[in-house]
Amino acid sequence: MIFDCPGQIELYSHVSVFRTLVEFLKGRGWMVCVVYCLDSHFVTDATKYTAGVLQTLGAMVLLEVPHVSVLTKVDICPDRDALERLLIPDAHALRRELDTRMPGRLHKLNDEVAQVIDEWSMVSFVPLDIRDEDSIATVLGHADMSIQFGEDADVKVADEFGGGDNTPEDFGF
Repeated sequence: MIFDCPGQIELYSHVSVFRTLVEFLKGRGWMVCVVYCLDSHFVTDATKYTAGVLQTLGAMVLLEVPHVSVLTKVDICPDRDALERLLIPDAHALRRELDTRMPGRLHKLNDEVAQVIDEWSMVSFVPLDIRDEDSIATVLGHADMSIQFGEDADVKVADEFGGGDNTPEDFGF
């Protein structure tokens, strides 16, 4: 089941609606995963990227469930170099870029934000190109792994493969 809230960040950043929904679903036995989507145009500007990362961290902290951060629309990203550079960001380079774009009085804040991004390493983005089936499968795989989908499936034992003395031939090798 997917709850899509495009552009409605206040639903999980300012009010407790989604926190309440997540707790309700978890209480009913559902495995819940947040897939946080950030448009690729955010990677072309260090200030927008930083705001997106901080918003992602805020959602992680508020909702307290497995989280997959997705960078969408990579197929139309105007700056491929920035995309590659910020999928897993170098905090020092990010701080330097922020320092060049912001007044000196904010440089200490830039340093602290870069330090949070670097030291906690909680946000990295999975790129999504909607036209590429492998890209879609990668995002779905990350979501499945985050909730351990299929982990409770029955394990096959040697007897189910025809018994034997557990030689490679017993398993079709």
